[in-house]
Amino acid sequence: MLGLPWVVLVLAGCAAQRAQGPLEVPLGMTASETARAVRAYDFCRRGDADADGDGKREIFPQCGRPGVAYGDAWVVAHYQDGRVVRLQRFERWEDPARATARWNELLEKRAASGPATPAARDRVFARQGIPDGTKAWVAFERPAVLIGLYLLTTSDASSPAILEEIVPLTP
Repeated sequence: MLGLPWVVLVLAGCAAQRAQGPLEVPLGMTASETARAVRAYDFCRRGDADADGDGKREIFPQCGRPGVAYGDAWVVAHYQDGRVVRLQRFERWEDPARATARWNELLEKRAASGPATPAARDRVFARQGIPDGTKAWVAFERPAVLIGLYLLTTSDASSPAILEEIVPLTP
């Protein structure tokens, strides 16, 4: 019986680590599969899969967390023909220093599975440009996807400071 609390603690620690790391969610999943995949990163479905009313976009806010939270995050899944074709994780931080530290943390964790490259950056830029207000950004190429990681200038406390975006390798 003593082992059960440790199992719960270990599993909770794994989920917390996953939530803090970069999104490793494949494209091409259905809305239900996407909801399960982003739930592993502590993002919860708001209710209906067609949260925006047209079934092309679904917003997953961060699940309720105990304790003090310094930032806020949400995932936006974009669908085409019932399959996810683009994922975006936005993070909002009131303190610019915390935002920069978090961006560096995501960059380090993302680079652990392969470096950011100028070729990936060129492909992202040619495909879609970069968001307005980008202070710094890097891009990664993985099998079948491009990943952009952006540190954004915030105009107010409600603006996102970080964007992590996963798009298909080919448009």
